[in-house]
Amino acid sequence: MKICFYALNAYPTLAGTPEARVGGAEVQQVLIASYLVEQGHEVTFVVRDHGQQDGEVIRGIKVLKAYKPSAGLPVVRFIHPRFTGSWSALKAADADIYYQRCASMETGLLALFCKMNNKPFIFASGSDSDFEFSKIMASSIRDKYLYTYGLKRANLIITQTNNQRKLLNDNFSLDAEVISNSWGKDNAVQEVSDTNGYVLWVSTLRGLKRPELFMDLAEALPDVEFVMVGGSANGEQAVYDNAEARAKQLPNMHFVGFVPFDEVDKFFNGAKIVVNTSIFEGFPNTFLQAWQRSIPVVSYFDPDDLVKRKQIGIAVTEKEEMSDAIHKLVTNNDLYASYQHRAKEYFENNHRVDVIGARYEKLFEGLIKKYE
Repeated sequence: MKICFYALNAYPTLAGTPEARVGGAEVQQVLIASYLVEQGHEVTFVVRDHGQQDGEVIRGIKVLKAYKPSAGLPVVRFIHPRFTGSWSALKAADADIYYQRCASMETGLLALFCKMNNKPFIFASGSDSDFEFSKIMASSIRDKYLYTYGLKRANLIITQTNNQRKLLNDNFSLDAEVISNSWGKDNAVQEVSDTNGYVLWVSTLRGLKRPELFMDLAEALPDVEFVMVGGSANGEQAVYDNAEARAKQLPNMHFVGFVPFDEVDKFFNGAKIVVNTSIFEGFPNTFLQAWQRSIPVVSYFDPDDLVKRKQIGIAVTEKEEMSDAIHKLVTNNDLYASYQHRAKEYFENNHRVDVIGARYEKLFEGLIKKYE
C-alpha cells in the first residue's frame, strides 16, 4: 500500500529541526505514518521546501518538496509555485491513497487532484473549528471556499471526537469515522510518583490558548510550582512577550519559552498536573503525553466530556474551579492516585499508536479496494 500525506508544515516535525512551527496535526500525521512504515507500507510526505534534498528519506518516510514558502509574486504565487509545485509533488508520490489534515486551501487542491487522477482522498480534522464556518482557520474567503469544496468531495472524513462528527453533520450534512489521536508506545515511560511535581502548561502562545489564565493560577496558588513551555505564534508575538514579562513577576512560575519538539516530552516527566486553558481544540496531544505518564489533566476544554466521564482529570468552566481543582489534587494524595490509575488505564486502551494506527491501516486498505 502506498500512502501520501499532503502535510506542508510537517518537515520540522519529520526532521526534528529547531523550528517553532510544530503543531499537533503534524505530530499526529508523523506518528501514523511511522506506524504504517513499520507495517511495511510505502509512505510519502509532500511538504514545503526548507532547503532539504528532494526525495530525502527520514525514518523510512520519503519526503517530496512542493515549493518554498517565500517563492513567487503576491497573488499569482497561489497558482505558481504553490498550486503547480504541490500538484507536481503529489503526482510524483504516485500513491494509492492521499491524506490531508486540517481545514485549509490544500483540502480543495488535493480533492481536485484526486478527482483528476481517480485516487481516493481522506480528510482528517484538526480542530472543532474545522466544521464551524465562522471559525474555520483559513486566511481568506478564497481559502475557505477551497476548503469546503474539498471537504464535500472527500471519500472519507475522519474526526477526532463525536462532537466534531456532530458539528460536521449539523453544518455540512456529512458523516465521518471517529478516530482518536494517538501517542507513542514508549513502555519506558513511568508513572509520576513525585508528589512535589509541578503544574505544567505546554502550547504555542497565541490568544485562543489563553496563557494569561495559567498566570492567574500561579498568582492564586503561590505555594505551587508552575512551568510554562511554548514558543510564539506567527503574528502574535505580543502574547508571548506579555506572558514572559508577567512570568518574571511570579516567583513560583518558570517560563521556559520555545523548546524544540523533540525536547518537549521531558518536561512532562517532572509534572504532577497538566493544565489546558484553550477556548477550543481538536484533541490535545498534551493530554496524551500526560495520561501516558498517569498524570491527570485540569482543563477548560473537554473533548466529548471525556475528562469528566472517565475521571482522568478535572474539567472546569472558570478560574476559581481550576484553582480549586489543582489545590485538591496537590494536597490529597489518595485522590491524586485514583486519577493516576484511571488516566494510565484509559491511555493504554484507547490511544496507543499501535491501536490507532491499526484502525487507520484498515480504513486505508478498505478505501483502496473500492478504487481497484
